[in-house]
Amino acid sequence: MRNIQYIVIHESDTPSGRPHTAKDIDQWHTDRGFRRGDAARKAFNPQLRAIGYHYVICIDGTLQTGRAESEVPAAVQGYNSISINICMIGKGKYTAAQWQSLQMCVSMLRQKYPGAAVKGHYQFDTAIAQGKTCPDFDVPAWYASGMVPPAGHILERA
Repeated sequence: MRNIQYIVIHESDTPSGRPHTAKDIDQWHTDRGFRRGDAARKAFNPQLRAIGYHYVICIDGTLQTGRAESEVPAAVQGYNSISINICMIGKGKYTAAQWQSLQMCVSMLRQKYPGAAVKGHYQFDTAIAQGKTCPDFDVPAWYASGMVPPAGHILERA
């Protein structure tokens, strides 16, 4: 079992409201040269060849799985072995359904991994060095608020 120290939130960096899915991210990650191991693929979501995340939250709030939680992701350089990674579809603004699913997913993961810190991708030194800003909201403030969606980050129409 992996020693999970971080629950990391990402975004797809696509226009908010576009209906992308885990399958789309899998294709993007395939195009970037990511690959999942054969044993991991055979054990969980074999149709996803390369996706780097464990969870994807679609614009309708659907929570899709990517990699199994037991599988090391391809998401935060230098921290993959100790993190679980969630990707919100969009950039900066997310639907109410997405915010609700994110709250549910983070709550579930915090129960499973009570010592894990909740962070945004942009908070890690390796991401800072790469100029990453994802997700485009203040994750520590969001989490400290009881996971209330921050003003200005709610997509009214998808």
